[in-house]
Amino acid sequence: MLYTKKDMFWPDKFAKEIIKTDKYKPYWVDDMKTPSGRIHVGALRGVVIHGLIHQALLEKGKKSTYTYVINDMDPMDGFPKYLPDSFKQYMGKPLYRIPSPEKGHKSMAKYYGQEFIKVFNGLGFKPKIIWSSEWYQQGKFNQVIKEALDNQEKIRELYHKISGYDKPKDWYPYQVICPECGKVGTTIVIGWDGKKVKFECRKDLVDWAEGCGHKGEIKPINDNGKLMWKVDWAAHWKVIGITVEGAGKDHMTEGGSHDLSSAICEQVFEYSTPFNFLYEWFLTKGGTKMSSSKGVGVSAAEISQTLPPEILKFLMVKTNYKKTIIFDPANNESILDLFDDYDRAAKIYYKEGVKNPVGRAWQLSQIEAIAKKPIFLPRFRDVVNYIQQPTIEVYKKFEEIKNGELTEDEKKELDKRIKYARIWLKQYAPDGKKVGIISDKVKVNLNDKQKKYLRLVIKLLDKDWQADELQQELYLIAKNNQLNPKEAFQAIYLSLTGKKFGPKAAWFLLDQDKKIIINRFKEVVK
Repeated sequence: MLYTKKDMFWPDKFAKEIIKTDKYKPYWVDDMKTPSGRIHVGALRGVVIHGLIHQALLEKGKKSTYTYVINDMDPMDGFPKYLPDSFKQYMGKPLYRIPSPEKGHKSMAKYYGQEFIKVFNGLGFKPKIIWSSEWYQQGKFNQVIKEALDNQEKIRELYHKISGYDKPKDWYPYQVICPECGKVGTTIVIGWDGKKVKFECRKDLVDWAEGCGHKGEIKPINDNGKLMWKVDWAAHWKVIGITVEGAGKDHMTEGGSHDLSSAICEQVFEYSTPFNFLYEWFLTKGGTKMSSSKGVGVSAAEISQTLPPEILKFLMVKTNYKKTIIFDPANNESILDLFDDYDRAAKIYYKEGVKNPVGRAWQLSQIEAIAKKPIFLPRFRDVVNYIQQPTIEVYKKFEEIKNGELTEDEKKELDKRIKYARIWLKQYAPDGKKVGIISDKVKVNLNDKQKKYLRLVIKLLDKDWQADELQQELYLIAKNNQLNPKEAFQAIYLSLTGKKFGPKAAWFLLDQDKKIIINRFKEVVK
């Protein structure tokens, strides 16, 4: 853990500071993401940080609003490796105008955006969602677009002064969505007469998309185009009324995007920069920064299916916002260690309460109402181990460890951990712990009783089973044929994995391709 008892937990510290300054009213907390592909788990960090600050403000009796912007006006400027090649034709188009890769969604932006929203809603964060394209379409950005164009020279000066960029005199902070090819990433505005912009859609403006060469004039209103993103960021602050918004460290370097957007916000749009802070990245395997547009890193949807929501939330909450999170679910110990940390934090919460920041982190990680008294938490490492031992009754084993009967809530928790242990074993367990099916060319030595047992198992697999019912039937067949259960299950594991042990037999069998299992057994019992 990264805290001492003397520390105030970071969301509470932020809320106290925001209130004390008396500069950021009304309290409007916001975060933003561009849905350029499957949104990676790292983007959850911003959701959690801002969501907890919002919650801390509410707990201090303040009225607070929390919004999340899906910036779907941005162009597709990177090609995720998991999209079919047919989507390359949409490079340069705004995300809200690109078809969804799956049926049932209005656009690519809606598909990936809604997928991400579902994940953070599942963690208990339910901000009001703002789709940038809808606000542009409704004309809510029209005034700031005019202000930006009218102050083109001032913005050019700020680009030079703050970030060292020298924009040409005929540069304007606005991009038209080409009425001919529909691309926004390939257009450039070269004139503004106070009513219309003059623009060109250039074939070679960028190296990731090709324009059509169209030239024309158009009113810079509604969704005819969008502001350049550093100007667009500042425009969102003013149009929405945001007063609290942090950013990842890549945006917060000296002279970087936040410094420039802040200057534009205050000197052009005449709106105060929101309360801001820098937070560290969430890094994937090898310390690599994740990218939605390039498909780098684990998606938020994938990790949400790998961890229970309170454990995933705890991963985000427990780490100070100034500390990097390096989390690789494929690492041998990362998920196992995370469960251990969570269980230790639960004990601290029930012993010391929220005055201890570790207890506060555990409290803020809960999705459901917190029980007044602690329950027995089966250690995840033990669950992983025991569900692979066919002769161990998992419920009875944990009752032995607890030294008492499991309550209904404890059984529910054990069932949950069994579910996620199986997922871990199937998707992330290292070779030493993960059981795989061996080649049918490998010879297996079984006695006659074991071969007879496998012939009977083959007949069982022709039916549809629930795992627990199949498990009972596997035991019953062994008993009826005077075969020791240990030898019976060894016949299954030796035939399939070459080892004398493995995951709980019925679940293991049902997780595999039925034809492969049956053919393997038939080969063994010849």
